[in-house]
Amino acid sequence: MDEQYEPTYAKLDKQVLRFYGYFKESVVEARLENHRIHYLTVFYFLEDKSIMITEPKVENSGIPQGAFLKRHMILKPDGMNPFMPQDFRVGLDIGIYGRSIRVYDADEYTRQFFVNLGEPQSDAQTPPGDPFASSKVARSRPAENDLKEFMEK
Repeated sequence: MDEQYEPTYAKLDKQVLRFYGYFKESVVEARLENHRIHYLTVFYFLEDKSIMITEPKVENSGIPQGAFLKRHMILKPDGMNPFMPQDFRVGLDIGIYGRSIRVYDADEYTRQFFVNLGEPQSDAQTPPGDPFASSKVARSRPAENDLKEFMEK
């Protein structure tokens, strides 16, 4: 008996590749920082070649976060072809709507998907630190007797 034809969209339904990336945005109105790092999660839906990008929410950051880019097919800068899974490689920059997103890691399913294609992903990279996040780290205050001693002198 012949195998029944299964359409591509049925095979690839609910299969999503997940990449982790960041981009740098300059900040001109803050004295604590001159740039800010935005960490992103890029979802590539194999079913219809659509892409969704989310940004984790950071409390009291003063910028809108969450859905960075809603799910839809994005064309490459040439304007003719959509992004394909092979365009997303760990360590490469991807230009999407004027933003240069650096991919620094991928989840385990995505890595296995590329191994099955015969094109394994590079090792994960360490993303740069965000100056805003480091400015929010609590610093220890000087011991009270040091301050008292200073004031007495």
